[in-house]
Amino acid sequence: MPRAWTDGELCTDRTRVHVYTYRYERPSLDTRAPGKDLMVLCDNPGRGAAGVYHAADTRSAVLPLGRMMVIPASAVISATGPGGDRQLSVCSTAAGLLPPDFDPTDARQIALCGDVRDVRVRATMERLAAEAVAPGFAADLLVDALAASLSVDLARYFHRSRAAASVAGQGRLAAWQLRRVEDLVAGSVGKRLTVADLAAAAEVSPSHFARSFRASTGRTVHRFVEEARLARAQAMLRETNLPLKQVAAALGFSGPSSFTLAFRRATGTTPARYRAEAPPC
Repeated sequence: MPRAWTDGELCTDRTRVHVYTYRYERPSLDTRAPGKDLMVLCDNPGRGAAGVYHAADTRSAVLPLGRMMVIPASAVISATGPGGDRQLSVCSTAAGLLPPDFDPTDARQIALCGDVRDVRVRATMERLAAEAVAPGFAADLLVDALAASLSVDLARYFHRSRAAASVAGQGRLAAWQLRRVEDLVAGSVGKRLTVADLAAAAEVSPSHFARSFRASTGRTVHRFVEEARLARAQAMLRETNLPLKQVAAALGFSGPSSFTLAFRRATGTTPARYRAEAPPC
């Protein structure tokens, strides 16, 4: 059995938040039957952490466990992991965290529980954990509000993931995945983005992302990123009086010559001529 101690807890009539540290001297096998929906944030699940969910007469495949996992009220999870210290932040609510249409006997839905990758869910769990460890003014009101937000974000996560799986069956990305990629590229012009960076935003593997992105847009990832950089270059040339050297640097080019070469290859004209011929803003 691991050693365990409580780092913080905060309970209201509707919400319970606990932060524990477990010390495992050796690789572990734990079985949990919570009887209520649990959202768990683990600071260090460890390499090779995996689990099997049991619900009614069904048993899931062995699933990798990530930093965040959901344990449905009617399910039992048997989890294995390496030795070492792990801090777990756990949230539950009297009303339940999972959406009403969640079916713990559906293998496709259970497969989404072991490794929840959602930035909003993670941010909310981190705030809940921080409040449990060091409660501030009106902490009770805050944790109830955060738990309600967590329930909504989980419902959106499951809905979005099911929609993405349906679209992925057609070899394409879902609208929300494309929107995330577009937002990341638009906000990172001039930075070196990799396929892995964009795949992480879409919550899929790099190889799947590259195929699905082309099927969805008709363009390669490289071409899409370059088109975004070109559009930003044209805007900067039209709307600013910055020297070409500064424009090139802002867009991630090594210098004015490489910028001019890329711009001319894409548009058929030079940056200087484009600026001179562009209509005034």
